[in-house]
Amino acid sequence: MLLDEFFTPRVLIVSGKGGVGKTTIAASLALTAARTGKKVCVVEMDQKGSLTKIFGRGPAGYEPSEIFPDVWAISVSAEDALIEYLDVQYHMKRISKAFSGVHFIDYITTAAPGLKDILVLGKIWYLERGRAGGASKQDFDLIVVDAPAAGHMLTFLSAPSGLSDAVRVGPIRRQAEWLQEMLQDPARTRVHLATLAEEMPVSETLETATQLRERISIEPGPIFANGLYPEVFTDKEEASLQDIRSDGSLDEFLVEAQRANLRLDPDDLEAFLGYADFLSARRTIQTTHLKQLREGAEEDIIELPFLFAARVGLPQLEELADAIEERVAKL
Repeated sequence: MLLDEFFTPRVLIVSGKGGVGKTTIAASLALTAARTGKKVCVVEMDQKGSLTKIFGRGPAGYEPSEIFPDVWAISVSAEDALIEYLDVQYHMKRISKAFSGVHFIDYITTAAPGLKDILVLGKIWYLERGRAGGASKQDFDLIVVDAPAAGHMLTFLSAPSGLSDAVRVGPIRRQAEWLQEMLQDPARTRVHLATLAEEMPVSETLETATQLRERISIEPGPIFANGLYPEVFTDKEEASLQDIRSDGSLDEFLVEAQRANLRLDPDDLEAFLGYADFLSARRTIQTTHLKQLREGAEEDIIELPFLFAARVGLPQLEELADAIEERVAKL
């Protein structure tokens, strides 16, 4: 598949169980799209600024700000979205601020569950329609949404259908239908689930994919299997190491290391072999769960490498973007 085809939907929503790296994947998708010349907006919803930190920037605001060439960021809260909604729909910007504080939002969302999600989705709809509003008046080719974790994400995406069922007529019903149309049209929106090759994340990902299809009528896109360890040794190399271990002698290995101008003592070599055993064992476990994911998923699987770094920054995003380009080409 060509990258242009992969990025045809204007909204990409990334979600997954907490801790699987969905924010990093959302940032990598934005960088990958920007490489193709697209003007990208990443939408943060957790108010922590985790995604913009990866780009080495501070927290985003409600107005889009450029955090990398062709990559912009925005942080969407229900309070800010309500102010914009009242201004755009009813020209009530001056008085809307008096009714959009946190306590007021909490009050009305208790009376109308799902309203917070509707307000945030409405902002995404404005971005998708090229109606970003505000002083910047930006128009984006792609919107990447760093969505809530999988459990909340299902509630988040089902909010428009719940509102449509509750409100039968009027402008609110019509606007809920617009949001449903955006989410359920695969030419406009695609949901990507992210997982690790571990038992619980894989099981939850498969269940979430089923819920998306059956409960919300959304066909998920390719699933990202994140944090995969590389194969450390070939079968031949592994067999050689097993022979060395079974003999109980590391002399031959030490001689070969010396020929390569690598000075090792037996303790260094033992530590090296122990780490290699750990990586091989992890890879074996991941392979088992990756097989479960492939057999249970109806979607394609995009495999992403484990990042051997203390923190994720631009170099790691570049590595993941390279991997995304390579894997998408094989779909």
